[in-house]
Amino acid sequence: MHLPTGGHPAARRLAHFARFFFRSRILGRDVPLIASVKLTYRCNLACSACPFHRRAGEAGSHMDWDTARSSLDRLADMGCPIVVFEGGEPLLWSDHRHAFSELAGYAGKRFACTAATTNGTLGLDVPTDILWVSVDGTRETHNLLRSGSYDTVMENLKTSHHPRLYVHYTLSRQNWMDFPAAVRTISALPAVKGITVQLFYPYQQGEEPLLLGPTERREILGQAIRLKAGGYPILNSVWGLKAMVNNSWTCRARLLANVDPDGKISRGCYVKHRGVVVCSQCGFTPVAEASGAYSFIPGPLMAGLRIFLAR
Repeated sequence: MHLPTGGHPAARRLAHFARFFFRSRILGRDVPLIASVKLTYRCNLACSACPFHRRAGEAGSHMDWDTARSSLDRLADMGCPIVVFEGGEPLLWSDHRHAFSELAGYAGKRFACTAATTNGTLGLDVPTDILWVSVDGTRETHNLLRSGSYDTVMENLKTSHHPRLYVHYTLSRQNWMDFPAAVRTISALPAVKGITVQLFYPYQQGEEPLLLGPTERREILGQAIRLKAGGYPILNSVWGLKAMVNNSWTCRARLLANVDPDGKISRGCYVKHRGVVVCSQCGFTPVAEASGAYSFIPGPLMAGLRIFLAR
């Protein structure tokens, strides 16, 4: 399939996704849909739910420019349409004269959609198609979970000019009761285009107390569905939220590619090589949504189009 090199950006992205589905579904090739690229384990926060900042002192914990560019080239050669930069804190990434913005610009020429997930404490106007900012509760709870960063994050959300700025909320035993109030606060910010949610997953590195119990999981996912029905901009599909109640969905882990700061690329579950895989505890809503979209289930398919294609 020929990809147009000019025209409207949304049309070019749609052409990339069409090529992915053609190669994967029609030709039967094993092509990743989404790649998570962990540029660094370094971070300016020490969030209780995150195991990665604890690894910042390890060898191979921070990519150099050549490794980062080579990793992106290999992902593009695989035909992967979406790349998401992660950390640690990806916006802190640099290598000598090369900064994150330059790397994001390089990726923007090779992928249908580029994104990053950030703790929101740094400048948010970076050249990615999408930027997710983590907010994990109202002020007191967020500060407890995320190193006292709430005021800085909210101020940056208020002043950002990023064209597709989303908030990502990781539901845990510590913050699930805050979720409705946090949604109302976030929804009042004009710069924020929507909210995505996932459920906390324990990597078995001391953060297990944050895991939601079955009753809490069912209750908060039901609340998320009701908030979405009430007009709040929750971007997860209803299908995806219901499927996460007891993980009643077919995981297509082969849609994922994972890059660690040492440049190693693996395929499959996000947790593989990063923690203990316990499928019954999975909270990774993006994987459920991608798996549903790949099966052409309308809700996840429309959610994906809205997140990755809409302006």
